[in-house]
Amino acid sequence: MKWYRKLVQWHGRWLASTHCPKLPMLNGLNLNLIEITGLLVGGLALFLFGLDLMTRGLKAIAGARLQSLLGTLTANRFRGVLAGAGITALLNSSTITTVLLVGFVSAGLMTLQQSIPVIMGANIGSTLTAQIIAFNISAITPFMLAGGFLLQGFAKRELLQQLGGVVLGLGLLFLGIEFMGDATRPLRNFQPFITAMQEMRNPWIGILIGAVFTAIVQSSAATLAIVIALGSQGLIPLESGIALILGANVGTCGTALLASIGKSAEAAQVGIVHLLFNVLGVLFLVFIIPQFADFIREISPSSPELTGAARLAAETPRQAANAHTVFSVLSTAVLIWFTGPIGKLAQRLAPPAREGWQDPGLPRFLDDTLAGMPALAIPRVQLELVSLGKQVQELVEHSAALVVEGDSQELVTLTDQDKAADSLSTAILTYIGHLSDAVHNDDEGHQLVDLARIATCLDAIREVATTSMLALSQRRLSHGADAASLRNPESAGFAAMVSEYLALAVETIAHPDTEVATRIVNAKPEIEAQAGVARQAIMSALPLRSAVDAINFRLANDMIEQLNEVARLSRAIAKASGTLNEVKMSDSPPEPAAVGAAVA
Repeated sequence: MKWYRKLVQWHGRWLASTHCPKLPMLNGLNLNLIEITGLLVGGLALFLFGLDLMTRGLKAIAGARLQSLLGTLTANRFRGVLAGAGITALLNSSTITTVLLVGFVSAGLMTLQQSIPVIMGANIGSTLTAQIIAFNISAITPFMLAGGFLLQGFAKRELLQQLGGVVLGLGLLFLGIEFMGDATRPLRNFQPFITAMQEMRNPWIGILIGAVFTAIVQSSAATLAIVIALGSQGLIPLESGIALILGANVGTCGTALLASIGKSAEAAQVGIVHLLFNVLGVLFLVFIIPQFADFIREISPSSPELTGAARLAAETPRQAANAHTVFSVLSTAVLIWFTGPIGKLAQRLAPPAREGWQDPGLPRFLDDTLAGMPALAIPRVQLELVSLGKQVQELVEHSAALVVEGDSQELVTLTDQDKAADSLSTAILTYIGHLSDAVHNDDEGHQLVDLARIATCLDAIREVATTSMLALSQRRLSHGADAASLRNPESAGFAAMVSEYLALAVETIAHPDTEVATRIVNAKPEIEAQAGVARQAIMSALPLRSAVDAINFRLANDMIEQLNEVARLSRAIAKASGTLNEVKMSDSPPEPAAVGAAVA
């Protein structure tokens, strides 16, 4: 008996002897409920913790490269399947793959139909965990724990530390499996439990139990671990294990569907596609489970020298893992030809929101699932900043027009738009703060600072549009200034130029272009020259012969100053975007004071 198993069992016996009476003798078997429960629950907790630790290490090692891989390997459905399987296997999480797909579909970088093969591949990739835990490598588990701990705690290189987390997590995963196996060993001769396991030969009962349990723990791998633990003790036949596996595939869709609540229609559609794929696969297989089990036995290693429960214990773990993999591969092979109908059905069940129904103050691309993975979350923040930038651009154009003409009702509309942009800006900065709290490397840290600069600059432009320029509009209305005298082609041209540069700066946030970014950063002389032309035109049009002329002059001149501030902040955005996207700039304008304070 290994020391850690002996320690847990001793602790369970101590609890049972001091706090809980033993169960009565049943069929000559004296069961210690506390010890069994402690080993089972503790083993499951260790398994889930190890799985999470391993997943975090894999994310840190591979995450930065996987988003571009996903974007380039979806040219056709078969490459999409390979991309989904590979990324999910590397990340050890089909949920992360699904979240990435939602981002691509929401941003228009991928259609829903293109995402379906990736979802199918993700199901295949998720079976790797089952294949790993089906190995019986308990003899080296202590060495994995020790090696992983030493690497994570004492290695100098970041990559080795991350690898140590993967190894340590894998060791805890196997330790949890062993605990669960020890917990179920006394049940081999407990007839009520054996009878309950036989009830799961009814596939619908097994599917229901597997689906409910998976939905509760939000991990199909945990259900597979219990199936393998039961199988390793000869407590469950393959047919019952297959039913539980089918249920786990349905239950795992609950996480994605719950995550899509309150999100975009694209998120709901991706979750529905995942559910449809798994449900259709289950319906395809549920009526031929005995024949499917025979096929799995034929292709899996066997132990003919053993009999009874001993043979089940030797064969079932690998058979269960193979059944999971073969089910996912077969489902993909059959349903990959029907991606069009599946996509259309998902779009019918979750139709896109009508134009204008989307709350502009709510983020579309930010997802808490990626909050622990800055490498994958940063591109999502860029997309959200582009969305905020477009709202801010509308505010600038609207407020500039209101300085010249418009009534009080239009001021109310501008105020409502400002509230939405302010809410979105706050959400983005809060999300960036969460990312900065997560484990990240130096490059990601610099990128997060650049993102904070961009968000703060956009918020400063929003303030200019809805505070300073709004005040100019209110002054015009309260003083009864002559709107006609405020209009001139030069001022209108300057406002159009500033709006154009702001739009270009916003585009560079997510779509780097060296030439465009350099043009914006170096545009200061051109903008100042155009501002001078606009001021000269104002002087010519308003000779300052009366108090009204003075009011009009100050309004027009102040509008030029505020637009000049917008242009300066636009250059700061282009500069930060260039740094973020590793675009080299020929000029480096000073950062606004507000930005420096925000990121200090």
